[in-house]
Amino acid sequence: MTIGILLIANSLLGQIDAAELEVETRRLVRQLDGPSLAQREAAEKTLIELGPPILDLLPPVTRTTSAEVRVRLDRIRNRLQQQEAEQAIRTTRIDLQGEMPLLDALAAMAEQSGNAIIDYRDQFGQTTTNPTVTVDFQDKPFWQALDQVLDQADLTIYHFSGQPDTLAIVARGEAERARADRGTYSGLFRFEGVSLVARRDLRDPRGDSLQMAVEVAWEPRVQPIVLQISLDAIRAFDEDDGPIAIDAAGTQLEVPTESNVPAVEIQLPLSLPDRSTRQIGLLQGQMSAVIPGRVREFVFEDLLDAKAVEQRVAGVTVTLDQVRKSLDLYEVRMRVRFDRADIALESHRTWIYENEAYLLEPDGQRADYARMEVIMQRPDEIGISFSFDRPEGLDGCRFVYRTPVVIVAVPIEYQLQEIPLP
Repeated sequence: MTIGILLIANSLLGQIDAAELEVETRRLVRQLDGPSLAQREAAEKTLIELGPPILDLLPPVTRTTSAEVRVRLDRIRNRLQQQEAEQAIRTTRIDLQGEMPLLDALAAMAEQSGNAIIDYRDQFGQTTTNPTVTVDFQDKPFWQALDQVLDQADLTIYHFSGQPDTLAIVARGEAERARADRGTYSGLFRFEGVSLVARRDLRDPRGDSLQMAVEVAWEPRVQPIVLQISLDAIRAFDEDDGPIAIDAAGTQLEVPTESNVPAVEIQLPLSLPDRSTRQIGLLQGQMSAVIPGRVREFVFEDLLDAKAVEQRVAGVTVTLDQVRKSLDLYEVRMRVRFDRADIALESHRTWIYENEAYLLEPDGQRADYARMEVIMQRPDEIGISFSFDRPEGLDGCRFVYRTPVVIVAVPIEYQLQEIPLP
């Protein structure tokens, strides 16, 4: 029995020596071009079962790669990239018990979740205290655990610190309700009703409206590109289970996100109920979060001679069209194409302009571009020009472009309860 099969049978992938895994991956890749179909199929199946840890061990596709191995490697990468993305968007769960200082509890939760948590109170001129908190978390979802800890210390979250992958903690207002009492949870996401604005048209009741603002926050280790909300999927009921109509039914809302801000506020248009209605007893709905998977590097060499050099990983193809000198700058012209462009690019292209692009100089130093320009847009492809100020030329330099290679749409169900009407 091979190492790979033993690992699968006994769930020991995390315990195998990295060198052994690399050797086994190379052996299985060679079998992708084996003499029998059964051997080739078995090798592909085993490589997929080994999971995302082997992604970096798979060889690149070159001109000498046979057609069948090319197809199988592409299929394997697609499956493993999808698995990796699905693993990344799973809810983080916390295990932590006992009495401990607040900052120790937050540090432990940050380490377990991968969500950086910083004390931002001094930025607001607030007193920095470190009270003892009591925790008893066993496989507790991250947001529920965090809200319980913050409530014990009268703290809350400030979403606009500008720190990447980070939650900033500040003191809670004296009259502010506890976070655990006002939040609801769905996987990576936390939902909270923020405000209701009612408008009654005294001339024509058809002008009556009720606008509800809902804050949607997520674990900052994951950065959605956009939230897609179907108003048809929303259902609202009063305290007696009577329906509350949704305005603009049939509308699809698309709410883009900002990098380094792990929350957005969405506006839900409702019909204003009769004055006798005291509260929205239940509001429930569905949305979809478009989330990038793991970022991959595309590295190009021999830049001055490069012409239409194409590299492909999973569902993304990056093409370096040419490098030319323009006045005092070197211009790198490239394209990035997504197989699933409907998810990756449609109506929310701006995220792609935040992808990293830079030169690696011969000594390993990074050189950032001086100017970026969009030179082409298609439904499935973006063309970009990066200009670099490098008087000494490009000899020995490499161009690096980093982009997510898998974009997934994650369905989210949510509900809010007992919302008092104004």
